[in-house]
Amino acid sequence: MPITTVTTTPLKIEDWGLTEYQPAFDRQVAMVQQQLGGQGQDTLVLVEHPATVTLGRRATAADLHSSSSSYQERGITLQKINRGGLATAHEAGQLVVYPVIRLKKKDLRWYADQFLKVVVSLLAEYGVEGYLKDGEPGVWVDGRKICSFGIALKKWVSCHGIALNINNNLEVFTTIVPCGRPAEEVTSLSLELGCQIDMDAIKSSFVTLFCSYFDYHDSQFDLCKPLI
Repeated sequence: MPITTVTTTPLKIEDWGLTEYQPAFDRQVAMVQQQLGGQGQDTLVLVEHPATVTLGRRATAADLHSSSSSYQERGITLQKINRGGLATAHEAGQLVVYPVIRLKKKDLRWYADQFLKVVVSLLAEYGVEGYLKDGEPGVWVDGRKICSFGIALKKWVSCHGIALNINNNLEVFTTIVPCGRPAEEVTSLSLELGCQIDMDAIKSSFVTLFCSYFDYHDSQFDLCKPLI
């Protein structure tokens, strides 16, 4: 009987720590260009952002509760970006994951489903039941959104990704219409469990699950200095 050999490909893991959104975005763009030029390597970026509201291609002023100057006064950065979707909030304590990878399967639905299943499996490891909604990007827990999802693709190279609420206080979410839904409630893993979560442990678990779902092995882990 023939022996089937299962092979995996390497995935570089980079942890950028707490990094301002703009330099992180610029670095993603550069990594995508490297991939398109045949010089890059599939990379999974883990990062946290200080208080920021990102505005996707379909976002308008109606997605914000205040004027631009009000956000500046509160120390919240407004950032227009090239992913799909509307307004999303970022805060320290939120796990943001950006896979800059060339999709092995040219199927956007497959990629999105696999990516979000990683999040559902991660939550399950903490005893929290997450689930998906048909036609709505993200992950929910008991009717409350815990994870936002938005990506951009260029010649099947991905960037952007997920924002999973872990230890963040959710204050920035009160300043926006989350993903265009005024009645949307949000939650975090620490809120669901009633305790703070070890970020290093959850990052490690996420990497393991992502590699499993996408058939990678994490051959290189870089702890990068934050990009200020």
